[in-house]
Formats: sequence, structure tokens, C-alpha cells
Amino acid sequence: MQKKNTQAIPLSIKTKGKKLKADLELLRSKALELGAAGAEIIRANQLVVDERVRLKCSIPRCLRVGETPNCPPHAPDLDLVRKAFARYSYGILIKTLVEPLEDYAPGKSRDNSGTDRSLLFHQKTAKIVYEIERMAYQHGYALAMGLGGGSCKDYLCHGLVCQFMDSGRCRFPLRARPAMEALGIDVVDIISKVGWTAYPLLGEASEIPCATSVGLVLID
Repeated sequence: MQKKNTQAIPLSIKTKGKKLKADLELLRSKALELGAAGAEIIRANQLVVDERVRLKCSIPRCLRVGETPNCPPHAPDLDLVRKAFARYSYGILIKTLVEPLEDYAPGKSRDNSGTDRSLLFHQKTAKIVYEIERMAYQHGYALAMGLGGGSCKDYLCHGLVCQFMDSGRCRFPLRARPAMEALGIDVVDIISKVGWTAYPLLGEASEIPCATSVGLVLID
């Protein structure tokens, strides 16, 4: 009797392509279900990594520069970022609306716990990015990587001293991650490619049509 072959049969390229397409759409739909105002599937090669974006963290100087391991100058080297991004195929670009914007004006509004809500500008995006990255991992994309907006010191630690920089032990090791800009990603460029609009947060809140926070989950 011929011995039955019990080895796993590799998926064909065509089958893999169908699975990836279905999984990407599932992840995109899940992001919307979790509260994203928009979610788009992009090709990873659409991302532009630009040294000028990284430099804008310092000129004019962001308050978080040097204060977390995910912010410049501690964020990963841009050459490493480019090489890593070249190994990814697609990404789920996610945006959330920050509203009402007046509640997030720096130092002007605190919630019931006394937290300055301006620190939480990117909190909703970060939560969705975390869930989509986790879901991608569960679907077999072990190298899925999520990136948020703003500093993790704000939306996770509410402005407290970064515990990792102080003692080497992060309070939120699975949720803390670099902002897209900290890795040199030109966010304005990529959102324009999917038809989204960005408005500079200058002047009075009443003069700004809407405020958005953007995150990304890369799929290998």
C-alpha cells in the first residue's frame, strides 16, 4: 500500500493572492468597525521615507524629541526603515476623526480624571492600529507592524516620564510604537494618494474643517 503523504502542500501563488486580498479587505473592514473614519488598502511601495520628515521632529522642536525610545534620535535609522519597508507588500492606512477639536486644544480641557485631553489626540488611532496588527498576526502575518501618530508618551502615559528611558521597563511594551513621522514617512503624501485631505492645525479650532489622526499597519 502506498504511504500517504502527510506533508503540508504549499499554497499556490494564485491561492496565496486570493487569501491575501480577502484578508486585507477583512482587516480594512475591521478597522471601520472599530471606529475608524476611513481605512484604505495601500501598496507598501507607495510609502515615501524622507529625511526631511524626521528632521521636522527637531525643527521646530517637538516637545517629545529624545523623551521616548520611539522618538528621534532614538527611533530606528531611516536606512533600516527603508530596507524593512521594501520587504512588505501592503498596508492598511487608517484615520480617525478628532472631535470636537475644541476639547483637544493644548491645556484648555481636562477630562474627569484630570488628564489633559490634548495628550489623547492620537489615542483612538493607536487602539485601532493595535487591534488590526493583532488580528493580522492571528491570520498568519507574523511580521505585521503597526505604526501610530504622535508620541506614545502622550496617549499611553499621559505625559508622565517615560519609564523605559528612566528604568528600561516600558509600561506598555506591546502598545508603545513609533509615530509614522518618527520613521520618516511623509504622511501628507500618502494620505493624498488615497484621496484624504489634511488641514494644518493652526489658528482657532473653529477655522479648521476637521482634524484627523492617521495610523498604518504594514502586512508582509
